Parts: sequence; C-alpha cells; structure tokens
Amino acid sequence: MPPQEFDARFREFLARAAAPRVKLLAMVEIALSLLLQFGRMTAGAWRMLGVAPWCQTFALMAAGVVTLVAAWLNPRAPRLVGALSAWGAAALLLAVTAWQRADVAGSNDFLLAAITLVLVTAAAMLPLAPRSALAMGLGVEGVYILSSRWFPNGLTGEPHHIFLLLVALLAAGIAAANYEHWRAEFTAVEEAVRAAETLAGAQLRAQLAESAISLGKMAAALTHEINSPLGTLRSSIKTLEVMNERGIDRPQTRAELVRSMEASAARMEEVTRRVGRLVALEDADMKPADVNDLLADVLLLHDAEIAAAKVRLETELEKPLPALNCRPQLLRAVFSALLSNAIHAVNGDGCIGIRSALGPEGIEVTIRDNGRGMAAEEVETIFEPRLKVAEGRVSSGNWSLFHSRQIVYEHGGNIKVETEEGRGTAVHISLPAG
Repeated sequence: MPPQEFDARFREFLARAAAPRVKLLAMVEIALSLLLQFGRMTAGAWRMLGVAPWCQTFALMAAGVVTLVAAWLNPRAPRLVGALSAWGAAALLLAVTAWQRADVAGSNDFLLAAITLVLVTAAAMLPLAPRSALAMGLGVEGVYILSSRWFPNGLTGEPHHIFLLLVALLAAGIAAANYEHWRAEFTAVEEAVRAAETLAGAQLRAQLAESAISLGKMAAALTHEINSPLGTLRSSIKTLEVMNERGIDRPQTRAELVRSMEASAARMEEVTRRVGRLVALEDADMKPADVNDLLADVLLLHDAEIAAAKVRLETELEKPLPALNCRPQLLRAVFSALLSNAIHAVNGDGCIGIRSALGPEGIEVTIRDNGRGMAAEEVETIFEPRLKVAEGRVSSGNWSLFHSRQIVYEHGGNIKVETEEGRGTAVHISLPAG
C-alpha cells in the first residue's frame, strides 16, 4: 500500500473523487452490454467482430446495474466498489462464456476486447492505487485459469494468459500515473488550505491590531469631545450656584446659562450616539445608511489625532445623498483606515480633504492628502498584504488597504489610488447607491 493511503484525509479525498466515477463505470458496462446485444441482433453485419451470446450480454448488464445501484446507495468505499465492479464484469464474462461454451467464431477476440475495455476504463477513471489495479487484473487472470480448468471445452482457441497479464500490467501502469496525478492534486489542495489558514490568521492578527488602535483612537476622541461640553456644563452649573448664593437675579444671564447647559448636554448626547454607532455589532448586518453620517462618525474618531497633528481638514459633503445598502461598521473601518493613512502621510502644514458626491458610478467618496505620496513601484503592490522590517522589527504592511479593498468589493464597489511622490495621494471609492 502506498504511504499516502495511510493518510485519512487523502483517502477521503480519493473517495470523493471516485464516487461519481463509479457511476460512469457502471454506465460503460451497461453500454457495452447493449453493444453486445446489438451485435447479436445484427449478426450478419457484426460477424467479422464476433457475435457474443445472450449470456455475455446478461453478465455485463448485471454487473453494471449492480454497480449503479451500489453507487446510488452512496457506498462508503467507492474505489473498492469500482474495482470489484470491473473485476466482476470481466470475471462474469469469462465464467459465463466458458460455462455456455460460446464457440462462435471470433467470440474470444470480442471477449478479450470487452475485458480489456472494462479493466482499462476502471484504471483510467477511478483513483485506484497501482497495486489495487494490478490485483484487479490478476484476479481476472485467476478466473480465466479456473474457468479453463472447470470448463476445458468452454474457451476455444489458444490460451490467453500472456494477453491477460499484459492487460493487468497496463491497468496497473495507468492507475500509477493517475494515482500520482491525484496525489499531486491533493498536495496542492492541502497547501492551498494551509496558505488560506495562514492568511486568515494573519488577517485576524492584523484586524486585532487595527481594532486595538481604533479603540485607543476612540478613547482619545471620546475624551476630547466630552471634556469640552462637560467643562462648559460644570462652569454653567457653578455660575448658577454662585448667583443663587448671592441672590443675583439676572434672567438674561440665567437663560444664556441654561441654553449653554442644554447645548453641552446635546453635544454629549450626540457624541454618545456616534460612539454607540462605532461599536455597534449589529451594524455588521446589511442595512441602509447615509455615507455622510459614516464619514462624520470617522471624523469624530480621529478628531483628537487630527488636532494633535495640526492638520487642516477640508470637507465637501454633498447633501442629501441616497441611502446606501451596506454594512456600516465595515465601511466605517474602510474610511477610518484611509483617513489614518492620510494623517500619517502629511507633514506639519498638511491638508486633508474629504469629499462625497453622487456620481455616474454611484456614491463617490474621495480622501485626499498633500503628503509624501508614493513611488510608482510602490503603487503597483499597494493592495497586496506583506511583511516589512521597520526599526529592526517585523510588522505587517498594506493590510489596512488590503482589507479596505476586500470590503469595498464585497459591497459591489471599486477603489483606486492616485498618487505622486512628494505631492500627495487621493483614494477614490465608488459604491452603488440604492
């Protein structure tokens, strides 16, 4: 038994490949039996090929039907069923021919041709191990020896041992070539699966790292956005307390303080609502969303980072835009990754522009910066994930763009990059509206 046969996964792979081919083998046996019957009915035209009696037709038909029924019953060992079917069909042909003493002129030639066709077809169609195919052929030779002994007058002409042995070797050779093909295909599939698992693991690690970064940015943005209205709210409350303690009655001042407190509370409520959308797991489902709201959520997330980098932000958001049927959380991740890349690409006097509009291809979003840009050779692989060495450490590169392109494609959209070294980069995203 070949070493690969001890691998359960390889045996399962071969079984899946063999299952439909067993049915085809059964069809070949049934078709051959019908050919025999047709030859019997047109004996004059087929006499040169040899005319087989009814017994051979029934033998092949029975083998094919039994095999077809076994295949439809979903056998657990289709390769074994196929090998037994081919051996059984050849053995039945030999046995019934010897038993019925089919001494019609040329019948042995047709008999040997039928046996060769059945064995070679089985070896070519089924993923048999070479020794299994050889055993199948030698089994037919064994039946030939027994039939010649039990029915010495049944098989006319000279013995055909050498021919049957050559057919057995031919079947084994064909099976060996096919087996090597199936082994190579299994190895390629296994390597592809391992590569996919490795890529999935790398993607997961990259996503976890990006999630951790996003959480840090969200915490900074939340602190920045809430501190200002919270400070205003505290100051207004303190001022009202002082006015009450000193008995100061100024209705206009009180009204302004109340408006300030209401505005601060509304601002904190808005921040809380946006943060809730940023972390909402249910946004992974498809639902209508406003692209401008998604961009506003992302700007809130990066507000503190933009302020710290002293970046000038220019927004041009067309309103209203048609609703976009999307997974909001994923698109926020795309916009966040592109905005983060733009922030890191600009210098102290950098400028970032964000534009949304309804164009011929649907809703179009552009995130542009006047940063360092990229060289032409770098643009060619910008969407390909890779590992890079920075400051003596190995880190992932282009993963955010790789994920962004995947998400945009999943939404039926397109993403392209325009860049020039030293002059900045513009990322254009188009998404089908409606």
